[in-house]
Amino acid sequence: MCGRFALHSPMGKVAERTGIEVQLEHWSPRYNVAPGTHPPSVNGRSGKPVVEQCLWGFKPGWAASDAPRPINARAEKVAKSPYFRDAFRHCRCLIPADGWFEWKVTGAGKVPHYITHKEGDLLCFAGVYDPGGESHSPSFAIITQPAAGALRDIHDRMPVVLTQGSYRAWLDPELSDAAQIKSATKPLPVDDLLAHPVSTAVNRVTNDYPELLDQIACNAG
Repeated sequence: MCGRFALHSPMGKVAERTGIEVQLEHWSPRYNVAPGTHPPSVNGRSGKPVVEQCLWGFKPGWAASDAPRPINARAEKVAKSPYFRDAFRHCRCLIPADGWFEWKVTGAGKVPHYITHKEGDLLCFAGVYDPGGESHSPSFAIITQPAAGALRDIHDRMPVVLTQGSYRAWLDPELSDAAQIKSATKPLPVDDLLAHPVSTAVNRVTNDYPELLDQIACNAG
């Protein structure tokens, strides 16, 4: 799954990486982005791809006020799920991140790990969004898939991280067939990612500082 991530890169780097205009006046570096907040996402709700802040917790406009707001959508079901399928066909988005956190279950408890690009490149998660309206805010969910490679030792799922060459096709609202979308987009090779244990201080959402990303000994807290 993906329940926390970090985005400390400046918006200029996001614009350079995605080739998309940034509509944010200001974004402070964040090291512990949590659900229910409004991190930047790349979407086309204004008719062309832009970077803007949206609520992390997806709810389609037709859903009841008490409907759930899932933060993740499973890749295996997102194209057919009644809750997500329309968004998957026409409202796909990217969520920029420097890395994300997963918790490994050990005999000593859950140990948080930080996963990032081995070369320090910006990542973009695949997501789906609802464009919002008069009565509700734009929102998104991150698409997850079964964990691959060494990441399987940490958690059984991971976000779908797309290659840079996949961004344009993923954001194209005219590309709506699931098979064509799969053919036109590729996940980043898991070998391009690195993971290391970090302090359990990340467990508290109010903690938000650079040291949360620092590697610690596996038996440390």
